[in-house]
Amino acid sequence: MSKGFSYLFLRRRAGRYLGGQWDIPGGTVEPGESPEDAAVRECLEETGFDTTCGELITHYTNADTEGRELAFHTMTYRMNWKEEDATNGIKISEEEHDDAIWLSIDDALALPLVWHVRQTLDFVRPKG
Repeated sequence: MSKGFSYLFLRRRAGRYLGGQWDIPGGTVEPGESPEDAAVRECLEETGFDTTCGELITHYTNADTEGRELAFHTMTYRMNWKEEDATNGIKISEEEHDDAIWLSIDDALALPLVWHVRQTLDFVRPKG
């Protein structure tokens, strides 16, 4: 990620986990699925974009917020999509999200972001 580019952010629907906060496409890895394949599938389901998975950008581990004895691994990948997808528009999953927007890193940091998205943007944001 670098300055001058726009990135896609999705607002999580109110009434859902982290509702009202801005996120990036993502979700749960299904049994037998690699994290990279899950990222591609989730992008398609949440945006309609047919992507390929690029490099791993960040990987965070956190405890379950409901107190269960498990840990979540939040992995953010650079995704590659076709220019025509951006031109044709986003087909957001209305069950999960209520808005989508393309923003620079600096503009996105002004939004109420899901914690791991904010940390990832802070990590990749050009310094200086």
